[in-house]
Amino acid sequence: MKKWTVFIPVLIVSFFYFKAKYYEDYAVAGLRGKASLAFGVLIMLGIMMVGIYRKKPDSFFQWFLISSFFVYIFMVLTLTGYFGLFREIAAHGWWQRVVHRFHVKERINLRPFLMFRQFRLFSEQILGNLVMLLPLGIYIPLLFPGNSGFFKVFFLCLLFSVSIELMQLITSYRSTDVDDVILNTSGAVVGYIIFKLVFAIFGYNREQLKSF
Repeated sequence: MKKWTVFIPVLIVSFFYFKAKYYEDYAVAGLRGKASLAFGVLIMLGIMMVGIYRKKPDSFFQWFLISSFFVYIFMVLTLTGYFGLFREIAAHGWWQRVVHRFHVKERINLRPFLMFRQFRLFSEQILGNLVMLLPLGIYIPLLFPGNSGFFKVFFLCLLFSVSIELMQLITSYRSTDVDDVILNTSGAVVGYIIFKLVFAIFGYNREQLKSF
């Protein structure tokens, strides 16, 4: 049972988030909307449970690492509209709306680097997208040593960012922008470089971290 305690922080965060957002977003959603939200939450928790089952924390550091990773993923999902995804798909005509939105380019940008002409370099829009996946570039090599190479981390973070943009295309939550993918992936690469520098400077290896 000890390994399942890594769930506690993300469950606490989830409870307060849904308590604050329920009456604002979900109370009037109807039975189908509530069921779709529950389905999305169960998928998220199910994936986390599989991760815990396959990766038992053997030390406090690993417990903290896995637990904080779950909280981080939950926060990214809330920021990018994941919990509205299944409600949107459950609604009638969702595919037609996606096709129409793509056809008229409603809040869709496929031109690289357009954001840099619209916002200042250190604006909240640019820095927010740059920082959002920076922790992922650190978590992946720490949690999944088999995927700790640069190109594997780069590809996984790129795939995750593209998935976020496709999800936002379906839900009409925020915009779907190729520049977001560029910034998200660049931030993840910065996180990976920080990870490699810290390990190189302090001479840590994963076996030492397991004993913390």
